[in-house]
Amino acid sequence: MGGQLSVLVFGSGLTSTVVALVLGAVVGAALVALGSLTLGLSVVQAVRDSRRVQVREELQDEMVGRLFDPETDWSEWVEGLSGVEREVAENLLAEYIRELDGETVETLRRLGEELGIPDRSTERLNSRREYRRLYALTWLALLNQTDRLRTAAFQPETDRERAAVARMRHESEEFEETAEGLGLLLEGTTTQLSVFGQDTLYQIAMAEPGALFELVGDSYRGWSTPLLVQVLVVCRHVGSNVSTEDLSWLTALLEHEDETVREAATLVLGNLGWRRDVRSSRLVTRLVEDPSPRVRTAVYRMLARWGDTEAFEMLTGALQTEDHPRARLAGTDALAGQREQFPVATAERLDRAWLWSKEQVEYDRLTRTPGSSVGG
Repeated sequence: MGGQLSVLVFGSGLTSTVVALVLGAVVGAALVALGSLTLGLSVVQAVRDSRRVQVREELQDEMVGRLFDPETDWSEWVEGLSGVEREVAENLLAEYIRELDGETVETLRRLGEELGIPDRSTERLNSRREYRRLYALTWLALLNQTDRLRTAAFQPETDRERAAVARMRHESEEFEETAEGLGLLLEGTTTQLSVFGQDTLYQIAMAEPGALFELVGDSYRGWSTPLLVQVLVVCRHVGSNVSTEDLSWLTALLEHEDETVREAATLVLGNLGWRRDVRSSRLVTRLVEDPSPRVRTAVYRMLARWGDTEAFEMLTGALQTEDHPRARLAGTDALAGQREQFPVATAERLDRAWLWSKEQVEYDRLTRTPGSSVGG
């Protein structure tokens, strides 16, 4: 008791106190060295950042001056740039090429070629890191070098890469048929699209909405719920002109176990009310009895969008028995946006929800009318 533990080090016996002091000194020295290294790197980075700011100010004036000179020789200018200046020039190029258009963009693309960006981007397509491949795709898109994908025999491996390649080829008008672009984007997608991917889907589908509806009908069973909802949102916005395509898959989704899918499918039908094959009274009756208030809300908006007498009768009838406050208010909001007046008996049955919705519509109308006085 009270004695010190002896530790054998290199054949010599040392007390635990001595060992602790030695370890403390070593750790302390390591921390000092690490702190010095961190401080040194911070100073170096600060100097580099300061240098980049200075270079950026100088290059901005030069680039803008040359940008609008039809006789600009970028090759001579690029040869005179240092490593830091080339890096800053590429950053400025990425900014300007996104903001400008027309002949100016073509001038900037020539600068990109002189900087060697297309060649480096083509090499990066073979990288094992997705970030580097996406970075390369971004530059090839900005510089309109889609043909480099064929040269490199590039095959997208991830959902984000498929979206990038599909967008590039779409904007370059390479797809002979819309279905080809849709297939490239959606085939193999496992989870859901990025915001960029969903916008790309919309851009491609706009050319031929029917192709998207056909693809969904053939493939939706293998998709995840988030992806299916995303695609249905796009169908909602592009499907107004779908005239002869089979919609049995869409009505089948009204029975889906997930309420977000049933909601999205219902909102798609809102833009297709002119088609008699989706106006079955039995179908609508089942929809207004959906157990989910969220889905019933979508049904009320669908009926209001259809806008004919039959749809309004079904809507007002359903609202009179709606027991969920938010769903009922959403329904009366949809009604008030289409009709200013209803028979007194109907208005009374809709109660305060109708009065509130009508007041909001009137307020909105007055605020949008020049010279009107709200509340006056």
